Amino acid sequence: MENEAHPNRHLMRLIVRVPLVRECLIGLAFCVLTSAITWPYVTRLRDAVSGRNDPYLTSYLMWWDYHATFTNPLNLFHPNIFYPYRYVLAFSEHCYGIALPFFPLFALGFRPLTIHTVAVFFGIALSGYAAFRLARTLTGSYAIGWIAGIYFAFMPYRFNMLGQLMYLFSVWVPLLFEALVLFVQERSRKRAAWLGFAFFMTGLTTITWFLLSTVPLAIAAAILLTRKRLWRDRKFWQRGAIALAAGSLALLPFMIPYFIAAKVYGFKRRVDEVRAHSAFPIHWLVSDEHNRLWHGLGRDIPDAGKFQMFPGLLALVLSLADSFLVAPARMRGYVNDRSVRRRQLIWGLDVFIVVAFVLSVVSLRFAEGNTFGEIFFRYLNADRAVALLSSGVLARLCLAYPNFLRRGEAANLIETIRSDRRTDAFWVGITLTVIGFSYSIGWNFFFYRILYDLVPGFKSMRAPMRGALFAYLGLALLAGLGTRRIAELVTRHLPRIKGFLVFSIVCGLLLLELNTVPLFFIRGEVYPDAVTRRLKQTNMRGGIAYLPMTLDLNHQYTLRAADHLKPLITATSSFNPPAFDQIDRLTNSGPIPTEFMDLLEKIPASYLVVENQLTEPERRADFTAFLARSLAAGRLRFINRFDGRNDLYAVTATEPEATSEAALPPDLNTREWPDLIAQDATNILAFEEWSQTICRGYLISFGRLPRFAEFINDVKTIGAGVIPGFESEERLLEGNFRRFAEADTAQSVDRLAKNAGLRLQAAEREDLIGTLSNGQETRVTILYKLVRDPRFAAAEKSRLTVLLYYFGYLQRNPDDPPDRSLDGFNFWVHQLERNYDVRKLEDAFKSSGEYMKLKDQR
Repeated sequence: MENEAHPNRHLMRLIVRVPLVRECLIGLAFCVLTSAITWPYVTRLRDAVSGRNDPYLTSYLMWWDYHATFTNPLNLFHPNIFYPYRYVLAFSEHCYGIALPFFPLFALGFRPLTIHTVAVFFGIALSGYAAFRLARTLTGSYAIGWIAGIYFAFMPYRFNMLGQLMYLFSVWVPLLFEALVLFVQERSRKRAAWLGFAFFMTGLTTITWFLLSTVPLAIAAAILLTRKRLWRDRKFWQRGAIALAAGSLALLPFMIPYFIAAKVYGFKRRVDEVRAHSAFPIHWLVSDEHNRLWHGLGRDIPDAGKFQMFPGLLALVLSLADSFLVAPARMRGYVNDRSVRRRQLIWGLDVFIVVAFVLSVVSLRFAEGNTFGEIFFRYLNADRAVALLSSGVLARLCLAYPNFLRRGEAANLIETIRSDRRTDAFWVGITLTVIGFSYSIGWNFFFYRILYDLVPGFKSMRAPMRGALFAYLGLALLAGLGTRRIAELVTRHLPRIKGFLVFSIVCGLLLLELNTVPLFFIRGEVYPDAVTRRLKQTNMRGGIAYLPMTLDLNHQYTLRAADHLKPLITATSSFNPPAFDQIDRLTNSGPIPTEFMDLLEKIPASYLVVENQLTEPERRADFTAFLARSLAAGRLRFINRFDGRNDLYAVTATEPEATSEAALPPDLNTREWPDLIAQDATNILAFEEWSQTICRGYLISFGRLPRFAEFINDVKTIGAGVIPGFESEERLLEGNFRRFAEADTAQSVDRLAKNAGLRLQAAEREDLIGTLSNGQETRVTILYKLVRDPRFAAAEKSRLTVLLYYFGYLQRNPDDPPDRSLDGFNFWVHQLERNYDVRKLEDAFKSSGEYMKLKDQR
């Protein structure tokens, strides 16, 4: 048996020695680990997404990259969204480098969302493999490579980017640094070509990573050149320059559209946007919600939901192990061997540092409020002064450490970098960690403010905290080195324990700490609905607009643009064009004015799709009124209803030949508010302010909330003749309320104020009593003033909002069966008073079994 097994083992060794086979097996191992850590994601590759937002946009972008490449490559940056604008692909990441490997799947007919799901899976696995390669190249150790690869693949922040494939797919970041290391080790044409290709692919995949890579790449190159003493190596500079120039030239077709779009549309991230997406150091103690071990860590820190930067405890401990378990530096006596010229240069730098320090302090004190200061420090602000100070200090340290900093054998920073006490991997790792951390705190540190001010491209990035990825890559390298230090320490004191066992244990501990099982995701909408299929078959002169228009819903409309292939107006991206803001302003609150119809005709829009099932109850009346007016004016023509919920309208100014295929649905006929409530009680929320006004009237008049039956009867009276969405609605409602209130004139000013919970000032009280006594105002007028008082409205808003949700969705009083008490009512009131999102309240009532039963009965 042993003789039979021996040839098999020998054959396996031979196979593994084949580089391509070996690398494929390592990549396969990372795929297996990804399947385990993200389970059950791998079982839902057809439609698993983190949410119905960014994954939909990225799916569309990848599809467009494929579609345009084989149909109209010269118009790659002019996709069929945000019609009629140009260079729309430059409004966001183009994702071409991500889509490119998956072109075969598109060709085979896989759906865009499915391909996105597959790309997320491989983005995690291949990012780990790329970090493995970087660590192995730097150290020559497979074991360190596994530590670095596992950490970088499954670090907590990776899952914070689960919905943003363009950032999660960070494969080329480690490969770019590996290409640099390989080229420094051997300045051959082959390795120069690989450096240029990695540089090109980094920019082709994610522009954000490309821009953020430039600074640590340059610093890492300077450190490696210093360690290898290659600053005067002609091959490095010539071949490296040619490789990077070729990569840059190849990137020009993908970069120029961004400069054009920025110039044409004025795209630039405002400082307040950048500041809002800049973390504080404390946020490095906030864990990602997907991590099972550290879930909930730092939840009470402000903005914890936005900044979840905690890298995990084990990576930090291992990184510190590499720093503190290193052999102590050899001390040497101080030798003053500086030449006269060198001493003069050091003295000059000391003077420069003092001047820069003074300028830094003065710029903070006198930059504002002083004419000279405003002019002078416009060009030399505090950040630039601090940058000059930092540059001077760095140059001084490179020449010579001050005497109080001499603690080892090195006389200056250059000698420290060249010391054998530290490896190339350490210096690359520490560089990435420091730069990545500086990126993550963004506007809260002068380093990023200087980059924003001076480096092209940085003004287009909204979220500098994403640069933390470089810190995690650095920690991955340092963790691998720290594990080696621990393994050496263990084997030195316990020779029977092999280093392989130590590395295996650390790998297992990392996998346990970084575990996300079961990974949360939802099932995305892979296939087009009926109205989308109809739009695909319809010829049109203009574009398609959708209502309702919100940020999340626009992601869905954008994904469907990959199915119908027609120009889409209401899309979404990182930047939005002017028409988007106009539509948002006109349609997202209150009655929809005729100006919106004018805008649709101007764009021009050919068709308007109304997604009724996505319309919030409080907006249905506004939409119905707008559609009724436009249909009556002949500016819209109803085409058909699809799937029983989605309505298609033609804009007659653009598509005069479009014909109706079905009768107008009954719910689109113009009706009064009480009739709408009789059809669907959730229409109570369509006039939430007036519904709350009725409730406040009960509180003032009777000191209690209305019962459901009382409220419905009062709505019939107050809402008589009121057609939601029409200009006369407010006037009619106010008149009806006044006539309704005249039925009760027995309340005094004091009782009304007491029931309202208002403390009237003495003069205010006397004025009301006086006007009531002399007949200038009636009790009805006083009641109306009090129920509309902003103080009263604000104090009761949470309680009345919950009450109206009970009335609208459950059609009962809060203490009616099955509740039998106000515990549930009080719970939701308490939630709203704690800044609870009212959309979650709506979702809770919508998804309740009681509402679903009422809906089925209706």
